[in-house]
Amino acid sequence: MSSTEPLQHLAHITVQAKGFRCEGDIVMPRPGGYKCRVHDVLNGSEQFLALTDVTVAREPSGGEDQPVFYDVLLLRKDEIQFVVPRD
Repeated sequence: MSSTEPLQHLAHITVQAKGFRCEGDIVMPRPGGYKCRVHDVLNGSEQFLALTDVTVAREPSGGEDQPVFYDVLLLRKDEIQFVVPRD
């Protein structure tokens, strides 16, 4: 491994949770490294999933809610219904 090879990268994901959907980035180990898949991160022992540069949209409730942007969102894993890797 060269000294210029990054030790981690960002993976862009869409998360459907109870009552809302969000898109953001999660930090992943370097490609080809140990636990380098989104699946591995989701199955880790941490209770929360940290997302950055996140856009959150509520489930349709009859109103026209605008998506909200957050720099960081900590999402409890047991609230997640499904995840779609976007890269």
